[in-house]
Amino acid sequence: MSFKENLRAKINLDGLLRKITSTIRETPGQRRLDKGLTQKLLEMTDLEHKKVRDLDLYVRPLEGESMEVLVFDNELPIYHTTVADVALRKSPVWKEIFSIKNIKKVMDDKDVIVSKGKESLNRLYNDALARLDLSYTGDDLALLVEDARRGLEQKSLEQIQESFDLFFTLLHFQPVSLGILEDDIEVFARPKANGGATKTFEYPIFFNDENFLLGLKKGTISPQSDLDLAWVMQYARGEEGADLEGVEVFEFLAVLALKEKP
Repeated sequence: MSFKENLRAKINLDGLLRKITSTIRETPGQRRLDKGLTQKLLEMTDLEHKKVRDLDLYVRPLEGESMEVLVFDNELPIYHTTVADVALRKSPVWKEIFSIKNIKKVMDDKDVIVSKGKESLNRLYNDALARLDLSYTGDDLALLVEDARRGLEQKSLEQIQESFDLFFTLLHFQPVSLGILEDDIEVFARPKANGGATKTFEYPIFFNDENFLLGLKKGTISPQSDLDLAWVMQYARGEEGADLEGVEVFEFLAVLALKEKP
């Protein structure tokens, strides 16, 4: 797959994990998750499905006979042991429970369990993410900029939104609520660690989806700063200009992504 396709896949993967996590319902002694969505996540990993007894298992070889074994149920436990051992512990037949050793295994799996629940979901997410080639070059980013340029020229909200999604995923930008702008002006920026209680964001981007005006202010902005908020209002009224406008914003993001390339 191309870099753009891999980046799209990461966006889908991120969204899938959020959806699954939001559907988890936990009550005392019980956990439920959306198995349909979890199935999609499993299909993005290299785990192979295996039906053993009445269990749906997803397995991957480790060392020797040891396997990574996920039991596809609401608990979503992951074990590092053999498939036969998991079958014994999770679905024993009557002959097996006559052994005290086996009964101990059924009652206590601390010696082989690796994770369950949300921790298992995160492991699956990381497995799927590791399969994506997210390395990129300046040429890859130039193609993304050209897509954004066409979106602006054609006034295509769909294309502009995709361009935002791709670059914002790379650079960890997020929507920012300032509470003073009309609904048709969106603000995006990247959180900046400042060691204090005041939230600060860098490189704020303003996009008006009514007239397709796009601007970026270099430096930082804080929703708690009256001075910053005053500038934002002046910008919204057309009294202040952005440092970069239109496709220049995406060109800046491409340079930033190349500079911060892992």
